[in-house]
Amino acid sequence: MKRFYVDTNIWLDLAFERKDGLRPLGELAFTFFKKCMRNKWQILYSDLVLKELEKEISPSEIEKRCFGIISRKDQLIKVKSTLKQMHEAKRISTKEKVPWADAMHAIIARDNKAVIVSRNFHFENLSKIASVYLPDEI
Repeated sequence: MKRFYVDTNIWLDLAFERKDGLRPLGELAFTFFKKCMRNKWQILYSDLVLKELEKEISPSEIEKRCFGIISRKDQLIKVKSTLKQMHEAKRISTKEKVPWADAMHAIIARDNKAVIVSRNFHFENLSKIASVYLPDEI
């Protein structure tokens, strides 16, 4: 079974139906999530994703505008992070010159045997830790 750790930016694309001038990012995110449901692939998120989402959207709106798209709740899985992962993320973020949160997302994905789905360019520096794809590449 395929597992995808979905980065915050993809959830925000969906919630706000964002566009980047060329592409309908919200629509591409929606298509990705529908494909996951159709194929019974797992969608993973973490407390860190929730914390980042809550900077932009209320918890009740997160449930409605983001997670509400997932009709089968057994496909939406919250994964935990550890202190060990946090320390590793600090080390990697310094070495690779990326934000700590991005290193943490990569480590969480790796440790949960998941592919990262993101539009964040920082993950290019973290490809040794976890595979990263755009939602439209899945």
